[in-house]
Amino acid sequence: METDLNILKGNLTAYQISEAIGISIDDATDLLEQRITVESLDEESQEKLKQLEAVLFD
Repeated sequence: METDLNILKGNLTAYQISEAIGISIDDATDLLEQRITVESLDEESQEKLKQLEAVLFD
């Protein structure tokens, strides 16, 4: 999966991402601050993030 997603460039808050894809706010914060990668999320969360990216930025 592409890790250079627009969604991770500060367009959404950690809270918004956590609610939208069903991960903890701590994981969403770590994701935004690049302490973890998209690939470290489970498959379902990765797919939800990809779908959210498509809806918001395509």
